[in-house]
Amino acid sequence: MTSLQTSVKQIPSDGGYFVPLASLADKVYAYSSSGTFTVATWAKGGAAGGGAPLSTINAIGAGGLLKDMGKTVVSSLRTFRKVQLSMQGAFGNNSTLSTFGVGGKGDLAGEQYFTGYIELGFEGNGERAPVAQFGR
Repeated sequence: MTSLQTSVKQIPSDGGYFVPLASLADKVYAYSSSGTFTVATWAKGGAAGGGAPLSTINAIGAGGLLKDMGKTVVSSLRTFRKVQLSMQGAFGNNSTLSTFGVGGKGDLAGEQYFTGYIELGFEGNGERAPVAQFGR
């Protein structure tokens, strides 16, 4: 018998969701291979706006949810959680009805199936995204 304690870490299949409490424009980030965060293409506000996907997470009850993907990144004492936009309806040629609410394409930089990172702001570091967690 070994004195080392071992455990297996898995992403739970019943991962929760985050509900927007205010606009998430410019508050969902893409994480690059160089280790930097930039605003995700689909979550940009203003003139370069993300369009229909962003409109689903601009306020409470707008129709979009952010699914917790089970990955955390800590950078410069700031904590980010990977999420994926889940929405109802069809945007352009991309119907989400047959994909359980998942849209986007996997090959577009900054838009990989509408995934991104939101800042959780633990321990007073960073600005927390205006979301509430549920479904756990």
